[in-house]
Amino acid sequence: MKIFLASSGDDSDIPPSSVVTDFLGRFNLTPDVFVQSNPDVIWFLSGGTEHKVLSRIESKNRYCFLASRNCNSWAAATEVKAYLNEKGINTKLFDVDKLQSLQELENYLTPPAPSPTTRLGVVGGVSDWLVSSTPDEDLLDEVLDIELVNFSWDELLELPEGEDFCNFAETFGRFGHDSFASELSLVKRFDTLIKQNNLDAITVGCFGLIGKVGNTICLPVSAMNNCGFPAACEGDLCSATGMMIVKRLTGKIPWMANLSFADREAAIFSHCTVQQNLLNKMEVTTHYETGKYAAVKGEMKGGEVTIFRIDRKLENCFLSLGEIVGNCDSPMACRTQVKVKMSAKGLFSLREFPLGNHHLIIDGDCTDVIAEYFTNKGFRIV
Repeated sequence: MKIFLASSGDDSDIPPSSVVTDFLGRFNLTPDVFVQSNPDVIWFLSGGTEHKVLSRIESKNRYCFLASRNCNSWAAATEVKAYLNEKGINTKLFDVDKLQSLQELENYLTPPAPSPTTRLGVVGGVSDWLVSSTPDEDLLDEVLDIELVNFSWDELLELPEGEDFCNFAETFGRFGHDSFASELSLVKRFDTLIKQNNLDAITVGCFGLIGKVGNTICLPVSAMNNCGFPAACEGDLCSATGMMIVKRLTGKIPWMANLSFADREAAIFSHCTVQQNLLNKMEVTTHYETGKYAAVKGEMKGGEVTIFRIDRKLENCFLSLGEIVGNCDSPMACRTQVKVKMSAKGLFSLREFPLGNHHLIIDGDCTDVIAEYFTNKGFRIV
């Protein structure tokens, strides 16, 4: 690791300040880690260093920036980072006073391995009302390494039954609803479809199924997500793509939900497919749009959540922290409903510049890892 000390003084005569000496001791380094050219890490000791730093930047490299709250260090690092962001040069800013390990820097400096191509099964097509949620198929493959594989509902229903791979019977058998046997059969056919085609996720044009088998697919979708297999509904490609990538980055599968309302105080999200591991309690009730069949009505756990979605052009993504502050119970919305308190900026973006309806609700703060991945892919965070 090579570090350039960016000071407003003479580069050849940077005094061995106590801050620098302490840094060397803390990480068991010797002074030869400091260089005048070709650095990996740039430590902003003061303001007024912007042009010195830029003269040492190569467009093909990644850089770690170290800064503190003293001597306009953070201010200079921010100015340079903004400039390099425009140029598409990857940088990450660390608080030098809170740095715990040089491994944090090494992890960032190591170029990410190419993403493996993943296969997204689309069953029943994309719902026609999703006018802002259908990325170009070739663009999905080029930008995010996701290959679409299309199937009709008839193709799925003609498959032999496999296994109950998502513990559907254990999760929903106790509710005794009329459509349970049909839903379990669907789950077993999805098991066959997934295994035969090496699928990593699915999205289902769910309303096209109702006329064929007489029930919805809300509960199977919920069960698949609960067991770790990403499943989106309505054939939504933006949501399914986001779910696949969030799982890869965090190990968590988001809840895909409608944006039902947003004002200056909070947003309300709702859907009928929430997975059990996000809930305090759960019941099976009627599906909102049809008024019958089966849907999940859950009481979601409170606490911090990340709200996320990508746009259909694969250029922008919405990313915000929020806090679940309550569950709602309107008969005029999908059955699981939560009120999420968010920043004024996040709520303004949802109201005035939405990227689409469906958003992904992720348990906990996952903003850093999501932002880093998508900015490296060329997305702008809005």
